[in-house]
Amino acid sequence: MKPTFFRTLLLSLVLVSGAVSTAHAQLSIGINGVEFGEVPYEGKKSPVQFSTIVGVRTKPNPTFTVGRLSLSTIPTFEIGSNVLSNLDYAPYAGAGVGDFLDINSWKSTQVTINLLHFATYNRQHKFGVTIGLGIRSNDYRLDSSLSLAKTDGLIMPYNISETVGRSAKKSKFNIASLHLPVELMFGNPRKFAFSVGGYVDMVMNSHTKIKYYGGKKDKVHNYPVNFIQAGATARLSFSWISIYASYQPTQLFKRGRGPEAQQWTIGIGF
Repeated sequence: MKPTFFRTLLLSLVLVSGAVSTAHAQLSIGINGVEFGEVPYEGKKSPVQFSTIVGVRTKPNPTFTVGRLSLSTIPTFEIGSNVLSNLDYAPYAGAGVGDFLDINSWKSTQVTINLLHFATYNRQHKFGVTIGLGIRSNDYRLDSSLSLAKTDGLIMPYNISETVGRSAKKSKFNIASLHLPVELMFGNPRKFAFSVGGYVDMVMNSHTKIKYYGGKKDKVHNYPVNFIQAGATARLSFSWISIYASYQPTQLFKRGRGPEAQQWTIGIGF
């Protein structure tokens, strides 16, 4: 992921963390973001909350919290396994490249860190809408003998030992994105809740990575993947843990630049 993106994200979090408070309205702006959780709302807490991944409270007692503070089904951390479906190698007709995108799904992981959470819900806290903002990384573990190259704008597989002259221990393809999820919540996420929604991932970087025996690594960046990756998610939340499944109907690669591939992911969140 580009260093400029990390600098921009860090600056945004620093600006949000300015220690300002309004005691009268009990509205606070601190490192944990803007919180309306203590504002009276007809005898209940406010139906709107917004928080960052790290929380610091000074009243009534100083506390430090890592994780979401808002009543949201979107977890702070997610990890899952990726499966590619509906693979079509039409752009390679007659090239004899084989099923080079036949990934090892158990080692093809999706890792997401949601840095910001926003939630709004009804007075009974039984139904609501939640939005997140985070960073997502999708790994696709390739056969250790293969990697991907860009040839005349087309993604092509190549044999590592034949091209480089040494054997590889691991080979993978990675896509890193800015992650924006939206979910409808049914129930209380701190007890039990079911949620459905969707997400949009805006790709910031893509690269291949080869790890050779002996420790040396090679990376090649900027492959022709679609900038927008979007899908649907269903989730069951039990207090601090959740189980999710997602389907991404958008194509992984740009039309005619790589295999047609869609993605399924099953995982857990904390």
